[in-house]
Amino acid sequence: MIKHLIFFLIGASLVACSSHLSVSVSKTPLQIDSPEKEEVRRFISPFKDSMDRAMNQILAENSVSMEVGRPSSLLGNWTSDALFMNQTRAVRMSEPIFCLLNTGGIRSSLGKGPVTLGDIFRIMPFENSIVWLRLPISTLEKIQNYLLQSGGEPISNASMINGKFMVNGVSESTQFIWVITTDYLANGGDRMNFFQDAVERFDKKTLLRDVFIEEAKSQKNLVVSSEKRIQ
Repeated sequence: MIKHLIFFLIGASLVACSSHLSVSVSKTPLQIDSPEKEEVRRFISPFKDSMDRAMNQILAENSVSMEVGRPSSLLGNWTSDALFMNQTRAVRMSEPIFCLLNTGGIRSSLGKGPVTLGDIFRIMPFENSIVWLRLPISTLEKIQNYLLQSGGEPISNASMINGKFMVNGVSESTQFIWVITTDYLANGGDRMNFFQDAVERFDKKTLLRDVFIEEAKSQKNLVVSSEKRIQ
């Protein structure tokens, strides 16, 4: 029973922020309330050491400390840009496309210096996957109203100036736009109900966290934009 419990807890710690078991991702002490506590510690020790080594793997360097915030932020720009670049690098679109994430989904800051695998897990501990949605152009007004009410969210290839939300490439003849987001938001999370307007939806099997890992490795030195996209 103990071994089954440990394997379960180790797996759970990788997909959620458990309040009962913490590993090096959260940098808090291991605490398990059980009469067999010492046996559990001895059994889990090699797994924890292995996980520590994996999480301390350096993926890239970061030249400036980044935090997430509203209306715009360095970390909000990096995460949304990383997703946008990763998903559109090999794609030619005939309709405008942008990226929209949520500020609350980014769970940690990113310090100056080496960027480790553990840092990315702290930023994105959830198993959110990528979704592409095709929306009527009329949905832009709903997104604009949402951003005004929320105070701002991470966006890429778009901006909101003086309360006007704009997506690069939109013209008077544009009828549909594409947005890249997460399954959580596409399903109406954070009250982003405007995504229900979608006329097409493509669910990718790629995790948002894996996109951040891939882009960090590719960039080597994180490409950070200080652009004030929402003002």
